[in-house]
Amino acid sequence: METDEELVKRALKGGNHHYGVLVQRYADYLFGLGMRLTGGNRELAEDISQQSFLKSYAYLKSFDSRKTYKYWLTGIAVNCFKDMSKKEQQYTDLAVGSEPSYSPQLEGDTGFFNLIKPLTEDEKILFTLKYIYEYQINDIAGFLDLKPGTVKSKISRALEKLK
Repeated sequence: METDEELVKRALKGGNHHYGVLVQRYADYLFGLGMRLTGGNRELAEDISQQSFLKSYAYLKSFDSRKTYKYWLTGIAVNCFKDMSKKEQQYTDLAVGSEPSYSPQLEGDTGFFNLIKPLTEDEKILFTLKYIYEYQINDIAGFLDLKPGTVKSKISRALEKLK
């Protein structure tokens, strides 16, 4: 089985089908991450997955092989989530009280989605990366362009909310 780094090199040399292997390898991972970040919104999770793969392909030349492809892709997915959340808020801020509201159909383990419901979007990202995907504080800080101490304090505050 070829490593991710080998597949990236081959894709950059014009073997686009090699990138397809990376998509197959990480599709479930990205979708799961998207489901957790969005609180179970399947459509938004699918959009995050698609945008993450499109952006990672577009910026494949900037992939730094000192990090794993999965790490790099996770950072892209987190940024896609943040971008899509901002766009969604632009429209919901304009909503009129009489307008119908949308509630996503939660899929899978709704206990998790209910657990993280009181958290802000940033706290959901931190909580999910730390306790579901078991990333280290320094990795999370790298994804979010924060200092490790800031990540620790934000995670601590999020945990207090959940008590």
